[in-house]
Amino acid sequence: MNTRVLIVLALIIAGIAGWFFQQQGKISPPINIEAPEVDYEATDIKAVQTNEQGETEYELKATSLTHNPKTNEDVMSGITMNWKPSDEQRYIIQSGTATISQESGDLHLYDGFSLVSEDKTAATDIEPIKVTGQALKGNTKSRQVYSDQPVKVEQGLNRFEASSMTANLETGEYEFGQVAVTFTPAKRQDKALF
Repeated sequence: MNTRVLIVLALIIAGIAGWFFQQQGKISPPINIEAPEVDYEATDIKAVQTNEQGETEYELKATSLTHNPKTNEDVMSGITMNWKPSDEQRYIIQSGTATISQESGDLHLYDGFSLVSEDKTAATDIEPIKVTGQALKGNTKSRQVYSDQPVKVEQGLNRFEASSMTANLETGEYEFGQVAVTFTPAKRQDKALF
């Protein structure tokens, strides 16, 4: 065969190969398969935690729960916790989002929280204490909670703000840092006292 014929055949084959290459389109990257970050998921959660004696320690309700196997934490949203750390103390805790470690008992509430004390004996007329803020950390086993962020505290008509809070929920003792109180005195009356 003539070299001219071979060159023409080679050009035709190269043109056809180029056309096939252009028609193939984009090459997709290989799929990377890895373990998911969520082990299990659930909605409309109702749970009860008991102590070593089998007594109810707290009841928990959440709109959703996901478990991360890497950190072994349960991440919940829309929680309401009815916590009885002792026979004398009882608290209602609400939060937008929370994580609880089942092994260590570490508790982290964020996206806003509300901590309200309830008197278990109706004989006293002590108003409940309500603490609200953005984040609260603590431990369900040691029954201690704290917040390094500003909190607002209400008890009856008394209100104040604090830069931080530490509380022992078993004994009902609270400590507040840098308390700020707004005091509005009654209007002055120009009347004789006697």
